[in-house]
Amino acid sequence: MSFSDVIAQHRAKGILSRAIANERVSHAYLFSGPPGVGKEALAIEFAKALYCTGAGEKPCDACSSCRRIRSFQHPDFRFIFPSSAKNVEEERAVLDSVMANPYSRRKPWATPTIGIEQIREIRHTSTLRPMEGRRVVILAEADKMTIPAANSLLKILEEPPATMYLILTASQVNSMLPTILSRCQEIRLSPLPDNEMEWTLIEKKEVEPLRAQLISRVSQGSYTRALEWLDESYSERRENVIGFLRCCLKDVKSQIELVEQWLREYDKKIIKDILNLALLWFRDAMILTAAPLSENLVNIDQLETVEKFVGAFESIDFEKAFTEIENSVHMIDRNVQINLILIVLMIKLRQTLKLKGRQK
Repeated sequence: MSFSDVIAQHRAKGILSRAIANERVSHAYLFSGPPGVGKEALAIEFAKALYCTGAGEKPCDACSSCRRIRSFQHPDFRFIFPSSAKNVEEERAVLDSVMANPYSRRKPWATPTIGIEQIREIRHTSTLRPMEGRRVVILAEADKMTIPAANSLLKILEEPPATMYLILTASQVNSMLPTILSRCQEIRLSPLPDNEMEWTLIEKKEVEPLRAQLISRVSQGSYTRALEWLDESYSERRENVIGFLRCCLKDVKSQIELVEQWLREYDKKIIKDILNLALLWFRDAMILTAAPLSENLVNIDQLETVEKFVGAFESIDFEKAFTEIENSVHMIDRNVQINLILIVLMIKLRQTLKLKGRQK
């Protein structure tokens, strides 16, 4: 990879390239933004650029330093990520996945953290002279540091060694210590444009154009999510959405049967995927209500079905539907009983849908 292989993020790449060219590199950066937009990919390419010995634009991706960073074999480079337990084989598998594609890092643990021992190791190495002039440490998902780990990192940031560069990445910046944020130069990464993800899927993954368009739109700016959809059945999940919405209008017995079926067949992640796709379905319905000829639909290949959905109702309370689905997803994350969440959601969604010729 090189900076050109990091999808979009042109502003961020420009800031970093100018910092290197002008020799005004900060000792601590925070790459923030939603999941899947390339924070870790950009961090690795920036690390390569800091070490690059090639002439011209950096990173050159050809010199010894670039190659060793790419294979995580440079003696002064570390990539640290959240984990749950010390397992050398599992950690090696995670690093291998990052080397293969930094947009799809393997995440085998349910509730991983960056612990104080990992930060203490950084503090120890910061006292040693680097073998090749400078030391670069990437802290992926730094927002998952424990409080002791964050306090330990703060001590490094308060007096950063002249030869050390820290690159933090985070999706939930608000959960981090303000004192850490104030000592980092934050560079915010944006959700990826659909057209750039679509092009990447077609050119790099050889995805059929219509499928690439659908996956790009449903992934909502996350290339990581787009890669996941390549391995999952988007069509099946969308049929789940349609069946779920139909069930909202049925009796409670039918609703309970659907929920029981889902709990037998799907895990929490898949159920969240279905609910997030339901949000996009309501979004498309709202767009069609306002602009019947709109081309900005996510489910553009299901235009006729969405039109029939909209036409079946006298009115749809879109704001309430969005709120109820989003609240349900949040409750699933908080480990509330999923069967209860889904039953209540169907009852509430039914209240948002007023069929033609019927009272609400």
